[in-house]
Amino acid sequence: MNKDRLKTVLASDEGYENEVYLDSMLEPTCGIGHLIKEGDLEFGCVVGTKVSDDRIDALFESDISACLEDCSRVYSSDFETFPEDAQITIASLLFQLGSPRYGGFVNHIAAVKSRDWAEAAAQLRDSLLYRQTTARTERHAKRLEGLALG
Repeated sequence: MNKDRLKTVLASDEGYENEVYLDSMLEPTCGIGHLIKEGDLEFGCVVGTKVSDDRIDALFESDISACLEDCSRVYSSDFETFPEDAQITIASLLFQLGSPRYGGFVNHIAAVKSRDWAEAAAQLRDSLLYRQTTARTERHAKRLEGLALG
C-alpha cells in the first residue's frame, strides 16, 4: 500500500493541526488525529500549544504502524493481498475507530474477508458510524463499491 496516499487520505479525513486541540470527544489531540496520551511530549500542554511538522510526522509514523498492525491482526495475512483501495479504507477505519470499535463491525469484516466489496460498503452505510460521520464513511463506502464494479 502506498503510505503517502494513506497519509493524504487520513490528513483529509482527520485534519492536520500544528497545535494541540480538543477533538469531537473533547480529548487533547494534535497532528493527524493523534490522541495525546500520557508519555507524549504534548501531554498536559494547553490547547493552542504549537506542534512542529517533524513531530507530527513522527507521531503519524508511530500511529500508522500501530494501525497497520491492527489491520494485520483483524485480517491476518489477507490484508496485504487486498486491493489498495480496500487497504486504505480498512486502515482509515481502524485509525478512526481503533481496533475494539472496528471489531464490532462483524458483518462488514465478514464481507471484507470474503471480498464482497458491495456488501462491505452496504454494512458501512448501515451503521451508527455512517450517521455520525456521513461524508467520511460515504467516501469509504464508495471506495469499496468501486472495487465491486471492477
